[in-house]
Amino acid sequence: MMTPSEVVTDDHGKETIVDTAVLEVSSMLTGGSMKQDDALSNYSTSVEGSVVASPSIESFSTLPEQETSESNLDLRDLQVKVDSPQKHVETLETYITFRITTRSTRPEFQEGEYIVRRRYNDFIWLRNKLDESYPVHIIPPMPGKHSLFAQLDRYSKEFIIARMKLLHIFLNRMVNHPILSCDKNLQIFLTAKPAEFFIHRKNRANVFVKMTDSLQSMTATSGIKYKRHLEFEQVRDYCFALSEKLSTIDKISRRIHKERQDYLVELHKLHPIFTFWATSEPELAKTLKAVASAIESNATAHQKLLDSADSSEEREYISYIDAVKEALNHRDSMQIEYDMTVEELTKRRTEMEQIVGSGNGSTGRWDNSFWKSESNGEKLDKLSQAIPRISEVVEVLQDRLECANENLRSDLERWNIEKRVDLKNILLAMADQQIAHYQQCTNAWEDALSIVKVGSNETESTTSPPPKVFV
Repeated sequence: MMTPSEVVTDDHGKETIVDTAVLEVSSMLTGGSMKQDDALSNYSTSVEGSVVASPSIESFSTLPEQETSESNLDLRDLQVKVDSPQKHVETLETYITFRITTRSTRPEFQEGEYIVRRRYNDFIWLRNKLDESYPVHIIPPMPGKHSLFAQLDRYSKEFIIARMKLLHIFLNRMVNHPILSCDKNLQIFLTAKPAEFFIHRKNRANVFVKMTDSLQSMTATSGIKYKRHLEFEQVRDYCFALSEKLSTIDKISRRIHKERQDYLVELHKLHPIFTFWATSEPELAKTLKAVASAIESNATAHQKLLDSADSSEEREYISYIDAVKEALNHRDSMQIEYDMTVEELTKRRTEMEQIVGSGNGSTGRWDNSFWKSESNGEKLDKLSQAIPRISEVVEVLQDRLECANENLRSDLERWNIEKRVDLKNILLAMADQQIAHYQQCTNAWEDALSIVKVGSNETESTTSPPPKVFV
């Protein structure tokens, strides 16, 4: 089923669907013969085999600021853009896909430019893969399924625009990372055709996350206290403090948003009062209509502010801070594993020293038990085999922990630089929205005031008595 706004026929007699919002398509079989290059240029084929037409240029699907700031002026060797959403209606499910355009001068991207379509679950697959491969790197967060926009319908225009914007930010954070941008899974995500990508997209359990949970639970039950790294503990405390500040801003923004919605309802009630009043007061009609026009302009400005002043950016950055804390937790898990292994090695060495100190001449005896007890010599043999093996594991875990510390330090340094820019942009955007809103409201009232002043002057000139003439 298609729900376009109109159908246009080109010079070759081919019908093209023009949509002004999200193009809605149904699953259908590919009919007739079509070259693959032509299909990729004008159509996008889903995994299930549905062929759909691309939205029109007038659609909201392409963000203007992305076109100007990133495509034309971007000099990076790997550039990505997420746009052009399409709604797929199939027998068992309905979902949205997004177009991903990739341009690169890297040798592994041989074609230079790729255009693929991916759905939200594909982005989740990519993040899980990267989180599994790089546990101590800061993996950017995915936009929440519905938590960020609980008040919006998942197939509404506003929800899809917001999700598209956040997915664009998510993917650009990936390609800007010096390590993540070289990952094979990311390359497959950006370049693979539907059939090829379907083969690679097989979810596997995240072994490291399961290991992390088990290590933390073992530490809690056994009472082992691992060495807390002062540097990373300070970062963790800062993340908690920053997340709390942003959460407070988000809560206050939601309350203000709710109050403004109520105020907008009152403005809509106030406008017809002055309009009807003007019909019954001809002498004041011009003034009353000016006030009604100012109220209407204020309502329009208020509605625009409510539409644009979405606190999803603050909530999205809180998720980014959670991703930083997640990387810190993974590093702590490596610390826990290392400390547990060192504890085990110390325990074995102490046991060996005790046996050697007490003498190893004692032999096994029955002691009225069915099984013969293990002799000190046998214990020494086992310990002499176990200690070197555990020592090697300790060395491996120590090297891994040191590499994890260095990787996390470099990521935290990059994140601190990005964080200052991101937070500055969020606050500046908030200030610009407020300034534009109040400027529009002020202009509306100033226009009304000028009309009122002109009307009052005209009234005074008509009602004032004629000047006296002295003879």
